[in-house]
Amino acid sequence: MADIANTSRPRLADKARLKWDAVRGKHLLLFPEGVLVLNPTAHEILELCDGHRTFEEIIKTLGERYQNNTIEGDVKEILQKLADKNFVKVDG
Repeated sequence: MADIANTSRPRLADKARLKWDAVRGKHLLLFPEGVLVLNPTAHEILELCDGHRTFEEIIKTLGERYQNNTIEGDVKEILQKLADKNFVKVDG
């Protein structure tokens, strides 16, 4: 289990990538031999996980975007689940 601290820099794992599926009209997370259909919130979180932004910066960006300062726990939970499945790497 990855520990996601405020200074952590989450990024997509090397084996994973984001893609828009025009047929389904949905964002996807592709990985070898599989696909995960993302809801809009999960997609927005993963778009910010570039390995440069810290978890704290991601929370700040999403908080400003949605005018919501209580999203930290939800974002951490999503990233933790994806990190546990090795779709996201947490550096730092």
